Amino acid sequence: MKLFAGNFTLKEEKELPELDYDIIKIDERNYFIMWGSEEFWSSDAVVSFLKKTIWDLAYYNISIDWEDSLEILWQELYEQGSYECVRIEWPNVDFQEVLERFSDSWEVICVRECGESKKYWNRLVRVDFLY
Repeated sequence: MKLFAGNFTLKEEKELPELDYDIIKIDERNYFIMWGSEEFWSSDAVVSFLKKTIWDLAYYNISIDWEDSLEILWQELYEQGSYECVRIEWPNVDFQEVLERFSDSWEVICVRECGESKKYWNRLVRVDFLY
């Protein structure tokens, strides 16, 4: 099973259909999603599924463990709380060090790589929080 996690923004406010994934509604158009699936082979496949199932997306940042380092620290999401996402970018960013730094935090949902730094030419790391 391939794990994935990330956030997305709808172009227009819309009620989401019932999906078999953990989803947190951040505000009117912004969501966090995570789970595991055999049907997705890339982050692009997850995005295509979201576009086909939900509608047009204005923004998305999805990580999948097939392409990126990804650790989900919560087994189950709660729909209450304040969501925050922090992007960590510096010359010597190391996924394992970031994971170790946040692994004992009760607020961290997941730690994930999410693309390339245009400034340092290494991998970006995002930490998703729910307070």
